[in-house]
Amino acid sequence: MRSAVTKQNVTVAEYLDLEARSRRKHEFIDGDVLLMAGASRRHSKISSNIGGELFGQLKGKDCEVHYGDLRIKVRQTHYVYGDVSVFCGEPELEKYKDVETLLNPKVVFEVLSRSTEARDRGEKAQDYRQLRSLTDYFFVSQDKISVEHYIRQSDNSWNLIEYRELEDEIRLSGIKCTLKVKDIYNGVELPKLRLV
Repeated sequence: MRSAVTKQNVTVAEYLDLEARSRRKHEFIDGDVLLMAGASRRHSKISSNIGGELFGQLKGKDCEVHYGDLRIKVRQTHYVYGDVSVFCGEPELEKYKDVETLLNPKVVFEVLSRSTEARDRGEKAQDYRQLRSLTDYFFVSQDKISVEHYIRQSDNSWNLIEYRELEDEIRLSGIKCTLKVKDIYNGVELPKLRLV
């Protein structure tokens, strides 16, 4: 998914007003409004595969799965949209007019795009990991089989596990789910790697 700065020096209230009126999604970071452009088919398929697998496993439980439309506040002046997010129990919401923003995600997946990878891995990831509710955070490549799983430890540090094989199984102990890497990439045609 691509993003481009469309406005600068905007207040949080101005951003939230824009979002309440807009048909398109925007992220917000420290006064900059970033328009979220459409995702590639691969990006969308991977997100759908993840969300579908989690939805099936969490059906009837006290957790909700959301695909990129539920905005998340990661700090006072940083609002984002994860590609897939999960919260459990009562949602903590910031309400502005008729628009809700989630404050307590438990799990977040970001499907990486070339145009947004640096931002996803940088300040956005740093801010996500400061959320006390977050137990698991993922980077999923759409160009190769690669899933990076950051798991919060009891001392609030983060442990990284990388998955690069289709048969690998990912355990999300915080929400008692498992994901197979082959299910994440099911039906996804990955680009052929160029040999140098």
